[in-house]
Amino acid sequence: MKRAALLLLGAYVCVLGAFVHRHVWFAGGTAWPWGLVLVIGATFLVARAAEQTQRVGAAWFALGWGAVLMGLQYSPGGSYLVASDWVGWTFTAGCLGAIVVTVLRPPRLGA
Repeated sequence: MKRAALLLLGAYVCVLGAFVHRHVWFAGGTAWPWGLVLVIGATFLVARAAEQTQRVGAAWFALGWGAVLMGLQYSPGGSYLVASDWVGWTFTAGCLGAIVVTVLRPPRLGA
């Protein structure tokens, strides 16, 4: 049951990230991509929390996240949420990198 919940959580985080990663804040004539930073950070933190709740929880989280991303990219007509520009590629690579770091992190041997 936990694995299915982590799979759905990964899918949910990816969908939210696809909507939020494009938000910017304009200050001093510069666009600051706060949505992109928030999404990458949140993906990393939720993957870490998933790893703490289940032995390979981050991997189950990654499966859900990746399935939604693949569904977005390979849908007929392409993705309207994750464009093929620097913001879309940074979203994809940054979040996948955060998940990979969490999945490949060696397990902590507790007391």
